[in-house]
Amino acid sequence: MIGRTFNPASYAISHLRHGLFRSLTTVATLSITLAFAILTSSMLLGVTQRIDEDEGLLRGNIPGSIDMFSEFNIDPELSEEARSALLHWMFLTTALVLIVAFFIVYNTMAMSVEERRAEIGVLRAIGFSTAEVLRIFLIEGGMIGIISWTVALFLGMPFIVNLAAYLISKGDGGLFFVQPVIDLPLAALSLAVSVGLCLISTYLASIRRIRKPPVDTMRPAV
Repeated sequence: MIGRTFNPASYAISHLRHGLFRSLTTVATLSITLAFAILTSSMLLGVTQRIDEDEGLLRGNIPGSIDMFSEFNIDPELSEEARSALLHWMFLTTALVLIVAFFIVYNTMAMSVEERRAEIGVLRAIGFSTAEVLRIFLIEGGMIGIISWTVALFLGMPFIVNLAAYLISKGDGGLFFVQPVIDLPLAALSLAVSVGLCLISTYLASIRRIRKPPVDTMRPAV
């Protein structure tokens, strides 16, 4: 009866609201990290195509008509050796950024699970299964992933690109705003990666504690 009336999504939302400061901190940190990952991914995919001002997945010029790829001295006709080296560097950068994002979510959820030991024990003691309790944390992790991806795409990416543009132009162009355009396939892929990364890290951070017997879970930490 408990399982039928219990709404894990509402429960997860209420906990995110209860720990609002931690939730906002996690979303802000993860959003910037994901924005870097999306940016490097868009440049990575752009390098695999012909690079010019009108093509590529990262569109929009820096103030003063300075193309971002041109500013970094990336020639539209890259040699195979140069292209290979650039691709390897971007692959490595993207991988490192995603690893950082993984540990951000993992550490956040691990602390949350540890703080909610008694709560988890009570839920298990009144009849909730491991899967039902785990679903609460997975929904929380998934929500963090979706919110962080949204902030990264619409705020984080423009912030990083405009900050880079300002530093490159040294502010000579005055106030400006460059809106990077990400193609739909890359946006969908980045969403899947963001949510998947959050779900995996949440699962690994919580499953061991949730599987413990309720008596052990409710026992105060020594």
